[in-house]
Amino acid sequence: MTQQQYNEAINLIGHLILTASGSLTELIARYGVGFENPPTKRQLIDATVELLKNDPSNFTDALSKLVDRHIDVAGDSMLWLRRVGFDLPEAEDAFFGGLIKGAIGAIGGLLKKKKGNNNNSNNNASSSQALQAKRDLELQIQRMQEQQRQREEQLRREREERERREREEKAKKRSQTMLMVGGAVVLVSLIGVALFMSRPRPPQV
Repeated sequence: MTQQQYNEAINLIGHLILTASGSLTELIARYGVGFENPPTKRQLIDATVELLKNDPSNFTDALSKLVDRHIDVAGDSMLWLRRVGFDLPEAEDAFFGGLIKGAIGAIGGLLKKKKGNNNNSNNNASSSQALQAKRDLELQIQRMQEQQRQREEQLRREREERERREREEKAKKRSQTMLMVGGAVVLVSLIGVALFMSRPRPPQV
């Protein structure tokens, strides 16, 4: 597998763990891995990588389909992460589903134990690759959390700036209205004074 495929798989699975852990927990439970309490991200990472390594009942394919459905819901978030440097396919790409399946299938193949092979070197390599994948998932999830925090901070600043402009605009309109009312009052007063002064005076006796 290429480095890009590996990065895509790590990022796709990491995003799923970060933003849709409930769906992943349900999938994992169908493969016999249960948790007494809501699992931590570390527990989900460990369980997912181990299932990818052993691939019982085509777990890799089931995970690919879950991620594919997840992107339909979280596409905007995915595209944001892609813009800030994560190796993720474009959500509107016609081959998006195929790219997901290809990326996750590739990492599944990389981690998968060679069935019927007791060669210690192969098993050790698989364990080493699985350990590296777990580390990379942890690091990528941390990066995604930081990027999401920055995004939320940016959205908060934009919202505050928008609200500030709206307040200033309302205050400006109030001031203009008050000036217009004040001007009208002054004008009426001046007209009243002018009418009073121009009124004919009664003849003096």
